[in-house]
Amino acid sequence: MTKTLLIIRHAERPAIEDGTVGNGLALTQNGIIQTTKFAESLNRKILSLDSSPILRCTQTADIIAKHHGFPFTSIGHSTLLGDPGFFIEDAELAWTNWLEKGTDAVNQYLLSGTSTWPGFRDLDQAVKEMWKTIEDRLMQTDDGIHLWVTHDTIVASLASRLQKTSLELSDWPDFLGGIKVELEPEGSFDISYSPSGFGS
Repeated sequence: MTKTLLIIRHAERPAIEDGTVGNGLALTQNGIIQTTKFAESLNRKILSLDSSPILRCTQTADIIAKHHGFPFTSIGHSTLLGDPGFFIEDAELAWTNWLEKGTDAVNQYLLSGTSTWPGFRDLDQAVKEMWKTIEDRLMQTDDGIHLWVTHDTIVASLASRLQKTSLELSDWPDFLGGIKVELEPEGSFDISYSPSGFGS
């Protein structure tokens, strides 16, 4: 059997107003339905479930946990996955980039930028450290699925920098889009990205 880590964006939420982060936004009714269908598509044992602390992510994780009988008290809440996220050094300072440069510019920077912007960590180093966390999670457990529920910026930056070719803005992850990392029995890792999402 293959050990799998799925790193997914949360399900659908309402549009975020310009100039705000939208941390209090909950899933839409369609987002709840999307998540239920996604949970149904997971046909292997969930070994661990971690979420960004932000509401729309915790709701997504809770729906998946409920469907699979995974204990709510065992869901991890990680600031690496959001609020502020693994690539942020200073959240308030980093936010000025979105306000001054705009969302598209920041997103392009997350995909392929090489400098270090105010409030951000060195992106290549941050991704390297996250990859070590991914490796450790997969190598130290039994066969099954580990699931991380996070945000589009986290998914996109990891997907772009863990693969041989950087993503374009047109490849940006949709709701429940994500990355699948598999540890094969012979010890090799396989990384695949689906902006529109997948089950396992």
